[in-house]
Amino acid sequence: MTKRGTLYFVLILLILAGSLVTADRLPNVSKTTNMQVPATTNLQLVGMMDSQTQVQMNTRNYNGTDAESQGFLSPGSTESNLIYKNDMMTNGGYLALAKDQTFDEGNQNKKGYNVDSAIVSTYATDPDKGSRMSTSEQLTLTTTGNWTPLNQSIHNPLVSQIIGKYIGAFESSYDAKSDVSLTTGQLATIAQGRSTGYDDTVPAAVKYQLGIHPDTSTGLPYAQGSAATNFVVTNREGYQNTSNESSTKTFADSTKVNGLIFKFGKDFSVESGLEVGGS
Repeated sequence: MTKRGTLYFVLILLILAGSLVTADRLPNVSKTTNMQVPATTNLQLVGMMDSQTQVQMNTRNYNGTDAESQGFLSPGSTESNLIYKNDMMTNGGYLALAKDQTFDEGNQNKKGYNVDSAIVSTYATDPDKGSRMSTSEQLTLTTTGNWTPLNQSIHNPLVSQIIGKYIGAFESSYDAKSDVSLTTGQLATIAQGRSTGYDDTVPAAVKYQLGIHPDTSTGLPYAQGSAATNFVVTNREGYQNTSNESSTKTFADSTKVNGLIFKFGKDFSVESGLEVGGS
């Protein structure tokens, strides 16, 4: 998928100021409960097709206090919820579809993802017949955690002196969504989400890419149809080991196109953690 002509956005939520540090801390899972589900689909058809994929991963690290039994997170506790949905259907016409997806509930490093999906679909039909390909895709990550004493995984002594003794509470939501309807053209999407980590240095992450291009086999220089994308980020953070709110952040981006599409691309990436990037 080309990045030329696309909107590229990278949002890093990381605060190091005075005696304050707050950022997403991902829960981790027991090594005895890990499950991996690789799934691939390859098809070519003329006619009708209907498919749905839905995955939800909820992970909690609780300290087992009375507060948690009443629905509250106690100090040091974290929780994440990762949801992926994809629906696609055609009511006729020619469709070539390739899906390569992996769903992994295990702990991830900074280059790994619990949801990793790549889909390429090519569609063509006689516009006079009213056939079309319609598809929607959504990746949503929510994370929350109470304050915790500074984890020893931050090894830099200078950084430890700057940020103080506590990492504040947080509540974050990341949502990427697309809706596409084509009578001719090629659609490619990549959806990646990280909701568990080996330790506090692994950031939460949502990445989403979408590209619409002409189907070169038709000889047309354009794709035809409509497309909409929507990206939303919200984040609330607390001050050290108190219930006081120290900051809020929001980001929203939406785009809609309709008609003859010569090129349309979106590239959205967000990471939030105590350490962002690296291996």
